[in-house]
Amino acid sequence: MASLLQDTLYEIQCQAPAPSKDFHHLVITKNEVILRSWKISVRTEHRKMLPWEIKKTHNEFLLMTTMHKPLEKIFGKATMEYVLNLCRGQFDFIVRIPDSLKIRILSFLDTQDIRQLSETCKTYQRLCSSEEFWEKIKPKPVINISAVRRKNGSLKTSKENQKTGRPVWMRKRRSTLF
Repeated sequence: MASLLQDTLYEIQCQAPAPSKDFHHLVITKNEVILRSWKISVRTEHRKMLPWEIKKTHNEFLLMTTMHKPLEKIFGKATMEYVLNLCRGQFDFIVRIPDSLKIRILSFLDTQDIRQLSETCKTYQRLCSSEEFWEKIKPKPVINISAVRRKNGSLKTSKENQKTGRPVWMRKRRSTLF
């Protein structure tokens, strides 16, 4: 599993919350936490300030609790919790699996499970609605147990789009302009 880890585990950049206009860049690698900041100001006394960088190992970063609150204010609580988990060695391997392997795993699910998985996050929504995914797997029909038998003896199954072969619920959303 360690081979799934890339050198850069996480990277995020953003502008500090108002009224500050400073720019911050946070990088989490296998061994260290790197924070880069640029002071952005219209005042002449701040124009000569150079960008600064802090590099700490994971253990040093975990012990340096005074740095956690300002980073939480800049990047948000969820991001800070995620960064702390990465520093503790709690990696999310499922996100780092290559798409081809994810598709192979998802090919064992039925269409209702694929539908629910596509609603969990943007990554799986993108993967579950990709052409590559539907070319690799043939969706298994979902049998409605409470369905009444038809005159020819067959059970009612989920509808598929004749053109794409996908289930009807996997239609692409149309954007609306107001």
